[in-house]
This record gives sequence, structure tokens and C-alpha cells, in this order.
Amino acid sequence: MRTTAVAVVALALAIATACVVVVLLLEESLDRSVTESARSTGRQVAIQLVREGTRDLSASDVASTGDTEAVTQVLDARGKPIASDPAITGQPPLTRARPALGHETVETLPLGLNGDGSEYRVVSQEVSGPGGPFTVISARSLEPVTEASTRLTLLLALISLPLLGIAGFAVYRAVGSALRPVEQMRRTVAEISTRDLASRVPLPPGGDEVYRLAVTLNGMLGRLASAQAAQRRFVADASHELRSPLSTISTALDVSTQHPETTGELVPVITRETARLRELVDDLLVLARTDDTTDRPSRTEVDLDDIVRAEAERVRAEGPVEIEVRAGPAKVHGSEAQLRRAVRNLVDNARGHARERIRVASSVHGDVVVVEVSDDGPGVAEADRERIFERFVRLDASRQRGHGGTGLGLPIVAGIAVRHGGHARYADVHDPTYPGAHFRIELPRLDLSEED
Repeated sequence: MRTTAVAVVALALAIATACVVVVLLLEESLDRSVTESARSTGRQVAIQLVREGTRDLSASDVASTGDTEAVTQVLDARGKPIASDPAITGQPPLTRARPALGHETVETLPLGLNGDGSEYRVVSQEVSGPGGPFTVISARSLEPVTEASTRLTLLLALISLPLLGIAGFAVYRAVGSALRPVEQMRRTVAEISTRDLASRVPLPPGGDEVYRLAVTLNGMLGRLASAQAAQRRFVADASHELRSPLSTISTALDVSTQHPETTGELVPVITRETARLRELVDDLLVLARTDDTTDRPSRTEVDLDDIVRAEAERVRAEGPVEIEVRAGPAKVHGSEAQLRRAVRNLVDNARGHARERIRVASSVHGDVVVVEVSDDGPGVAEADRERIFERFVRLDASRQRGHGGTGLGLPIVAGIAVRHGGHARYADVHDPTYPGAHFRIELPRLDLSEED
């Protein structure tokens, strides 16, 4: 309605302006025509006066239309009428203007010849002839000009009113049609419940603003669905995995309460389970952030080779495992904290399964940056190489060795890699020095020209 009102008002102003211009142009044209007509009549009488003077001048010579619409009057040198149109016989001079010889005067005067005070266009000319000089006055009524402009104004007004109505109806329907998809989007979004965010608003045809609005809404719904899925997965994972350490701690506390003498024996159990619980909560939070596509940590230029060296030094300082480092220059664009966590998880996983040595390497292959962690442990069976990136997967061998962890380390690595436009995978590499597992993170290389 507001758009229609604005459109109708704007159109009305445009039509009014156009009508005013047309009426003014018409009045100017008719006014000029009346002036030329009066001038032409006066000149005809003036020519006769120049040739013959007033010798043969009669009322018929100065008669125009026979009424007061157009009248002519001739004055002598003293300004007295010597010949007049029959319609104004006996009238005093129509004007006091006395132009110089050979010149003329154009005036607009209310002569009142019809008793209504209507205006006339009066053209006065001074001529010289036998018995002269003479003043020829020719007057034309401007009432036809006024009537013509009034009729045209009424006609334009009568045409404009239905035109405005048609335009208003057309704009109302057009705007309503354009906004109909918006109403459909509103209804769709209103019907979407927080329990089911799978629905999407329909995309209208075309690539206009409404289409882009629909795309934006669908993107927002997708992000909400992702956040909701991450939240539900976190709750499900937490409820599933936290139960075991909490149950162990609760049981130990109950036993300690009933048998105080066993407290010293149960403290290591509680400490171990508490550490496991802390690690599990930390992993769950990291995994939830990698699942949530709405979480957008700040990204900068990251040197993966520096992270590889730092993690290798950390493992070298913590244990007897031999560390081989092949850190070639490798720059990516991403979150340094998340990428460091991914490399650390791979290195810790390798340290937990290696017999004697680990190799950590970074390199660039074309547009891909590769971080590879290898060990000389038992490796992973081919049937399990895809499954180990799933949540809470602990292989039997891992459990027997006591290095199973939370089962979230590799899923976190995979999630971080995906969030950075890459992927993590188990590499099938035959290396006699490192016959165990080979894990790779492949990420897009930082384009230094774009960064500059």
C-alpha cells in the first residue's frame, strides 16, 4: 500500500507538471495568435489611411466580426474617434496609448465592452496619411484563450483521474506479485520448528533481491541446522562417554566412604579417571566446535613447518621415542590453534603406537600442503582405515595396549581439516623404515600473491 501510494503521488505530480506545461504552451500559442490577428487587422486599416486618409473611410472598413470579440477604432491627431467598429460606435478611445509614428504599442486591458470586464489584447499603431496623423487601435478579446485553456485543463483532469486509478491498481498488483514469494518465505520459516530445521524456503525464479533473500535464509537455516546437529551430537557423545568415568569415580567414592582404609588405594583410580574425564570433555568441546559451521575462528597466515618442528620437539622432550623431522616450508591460511591441535593429535597418536621411531614431515605438492606423520608400530588393518576417523572408535589392539584414548583424536583431525578446505586420510605407504601407520593432512596452499 505504501509503495502504491508513493507511486500514485509521484505519477500525479508528473501528470500535473505535464498538464501545466501543456496548458501554458497552449495559452502562449493562442495569445500570440490573438496578438497577430489584432496586428494584422490594424495594419489593413493603416494601409488604407496611408493611401487615402479618412476620405472614403467608413464603419464597414473598420468592422471586424460584428460583435465585441474583435473591434477596431481610428483616432485623429487630437485623439478623438473618427471611425469605429459598429459594436463600439460612440465609445471613447479604447486606450490612451499614442505610439510614435511608425511604431506600435501592445497592451492587455479590461475594456468592459461586454459589461463583464473581460480582457482584450490591444494593438495601437501610429500612421501618417492625408489629413493625418492617425492612431489605429485594434482589439481582440482574450476570452477564447481563457475558455480554451479551461477546457483543456478539465479534459486533462478527466483523463488523469482514471489513468491514476489504473496506474495505482497496476502498481498494487505488481508489488503484491513481487512480494508474494516473501510472504511464502515468511510462512515457511514460521512453520519450521526448532526440532526440524531440514525444511528450506522455496527459491523464486530470477536472480533479483527476493531470490538472494531466499538464498540467504536457506544459508541461515543451514547454519542453524549445523549448530543444532553439533549440539545434539555433543550431548549424545557426552552422555555416552562421560558415563563410564563418572561411574568409576562414583563407585570409588562410595567404596572409600564405606571402607575408609581403602582410600589410599582408590586415589590413583580416581586421579586416572578424572584425567580421563578432563581429556574427554576437552576433546568433546573441540569436536563440537569443528562440527559447528557457525563457529568462525580468526584466520591468519600459518607456517605448518613451524608447528611440525614444535610438536616434534615436544615429543622428543617427553619420551624415548626417536623423532625424525622433515619440515619443508608450508604456509596455509587458517586457525593456528586448530591446526596445531590437529598436528598434535596425529603426533600423540603415533607416539602411542610407535615402537622406536616417528617421522613428522611437511611439504608442498602443487597447490596442496601436506603434513604426514608416520610410525613403526603395528599399523592399521585395511578394513579399519576409514573407520578410525569415526567418533569413539578404538581398535582392539589399541585397547589392549592402553593407548586407545578417548577415540576422538582422529575425528578431531578430520574435522579441522575439513573446516580448512582440506581432508585427513590414512595413506597407504610402503616404507620399511616406518612400516606402521601413515596419516596425512592435505590443505590448500596459501596463495602469496592474493595475500599481498
